[in-house]
Amino acid sequence: MPLLDVGYRTWTGERTYASTRWLVVASTGIRLIWRGTWLKRLMVVLLIPSAVALFFFGVFEQSAEDPNYRNIIRSVFAAREARATAARAGVNINEILLNPTESRHFVWSYLLFFLFRYPQAFSMILVIGLIAPRLISFDLRSRGYLLYLSRPLTPAEYVLGKACVIFFLLAMIAAVPALLIYIAGLFLSPNPWVLFSTWDIPLRVLIATCILAIPTTAIALAFSSLTQESRYAGFAWFTLWVVGSVTYQALATADQLSRREPLRWGEYSHWMLFSPYETLGYLQQEVFGLTAKVGMQWAPWCWILLVSVIGYSIAYWRVARMLRV
Repeated sequence: MPLLDVGYRTWTGERTYASTRWLVVASTGIRLIWRGTWLKRLMVVLLIPSAVALFFFGVFEQSAEDPNYRNIIRSVFAAREARATAARAGVNINEILLNPTESRHFVWSYLLFFLFRYPQAFSMILVIGLIAPRLISFDLRSRGYLLYLSRPLTPAEYVLGKACVIFFLLAMIAAVPALLIYIAGLFLSPNPWVLFSTWDIPLRVLIATCILAIPTTAIALAFSSLTQESRYAGFAWFTLWVVGSVTYQALATADQLSRREPLRWGEYSHWMLFSPYETLGYLQQEVFGLTAKVGMQWAPWCWILLVSVIGYSIAYWRVARMLRV
């Protein structure tokens, strides 16, 4: 009687579909990063700007019935940035104060865009810079990718699973709070038909989140795959945003001085392509319909498409190359 049967044994465990194998990589990565208490505390802190945006939603809806609340709305849209955005969207600031209900779509879109443009964008840069550098570089250093790819898993599915880890975090940072604010706005509004005038805003939120997530994830994974030291990938990530913003500000200011024409806030400039932050911000303006009078600019769209293709291709090439070594 044999003590050890080394013959072939059929698999008795649960089988997964080939099209969902990348979910194993994604779920494993999410569980690993979610174990840390610092990430949970950070996510709670990042909800504070969403609470502020919800407050302004409530104030605006109350201003439709109580004129006393319109002073707060007047102070918000008295800023230069708000007036410049309203001008590009073809909205008169005075109409917002005189007839808030007719300007609800613009105000809601502007508040959510402002949430994406500043708090959520900076939160994205911080969270991805802390999480993404280890996603592939740590596996390359420890050769843990061999454990993944020893299963019937292709390098493309491995990269997709790692990307979904970042997609999940960005959805929690950007999409989920914005959608919850929109739903709360529906309940705060005294008009029961507000859904019919703002039905497209959730779609715009999802598209804006994709614009934020797809190219930034491609860049982060490319940096993570190019080195086995995660600190180098993190340094490259933060350097890209800082250097890009400084370069844009320097070139835009020099161009403004040479033409002796003021560059209004948020106005499109070809120098934006040097700054990922400015490029993504302008595209989100277009998505939220805040550039109706300007029209669509195709250069930023083509640029982020090219960056996304190059970033994911580099990550795939590095993982596939390591398998052949």
